[in-house]
Amino acid sequence: MNTPALSQSPGFPAAVHLAPPEVSVYDVARIMHWRKVGVVIVVQRHRPVGIVTDRDLTTRVVAHGLDPRSITMGRIMTAPVVTAAADASDEHLLRLLAQSRVRQVPLIDGEGNVAGLAAWNLTEIAGGSGSFEAALVRSTAMVPMVKRRTFRRALYGVQQEIRQHARWIGATIALAAIVAAISLIAAGHWNPWSSTPMVSLYATESSRSGKPNPVAPPSPHGDPSPASPSFTPTR
Repeated sequence: MNTPALSQSPGFPAAVHLAPPEVSVYDVARIMHWRKVGVVIVVQRHRPVGIVTDRDLTTRVVAHGLDPRSITMGRIMTAPVVTAAADASDEHLLRLLAQSRVRQVPLIDGEGNVAGLAAWNLTEIAGGSGSFEAALVRSTAMVPMVKRRTFRRALYGVQQEIRQHARWIGATIALAAIVAAISLIAAGHWNPWSSTPMVSLYATESSRSGKPNPVAPPSPHGDPSPASPSFTPTR
């Protein structure tokens, strides 16, 4: 869903974005684009189970030709994820980032829940020399992403199955129609080579059999006088 007010907010790029593992890559990528963020922490019951960056979307989804609508975050996330305590020092976090060769580290509290994100950030050295140095940036503002609706996801899966097996589905329906037509012809309920309607066919068969039509017995509560017989004049 498009949220222009959120995408224009200057606080969103610096916030920590969370998403469940069952959300689709397509939905996450759209929200990442709107909110101008490059990393999403995959959480389950508020605990980090993986991490996905914008580079992962390129190398693990687009490069392999996968459908982002049917691929979930749990399939492409980097797991297990390297974490650090929320009260860890900057020196410890910088050393952890260098040793793990990652650019972001989720911060967790004493219960193991996500409490923030620590990441590398290049800052220009004062003096106008054009040099940059690596600095540590912490983010503690949590922004949960919208979970894709189960019905919408199931409906898309059905549509994909129909598109992939459209020929087989069409052949099955045609074969079922042929079998039904043969059964009707064999049972005598339908004659495709006759121009006489079905009602006329049944009327003709009953007249040929010569069986009288059953007459209902008179009702004891009805009129005792006999009804006048009706007849059809013959020519």
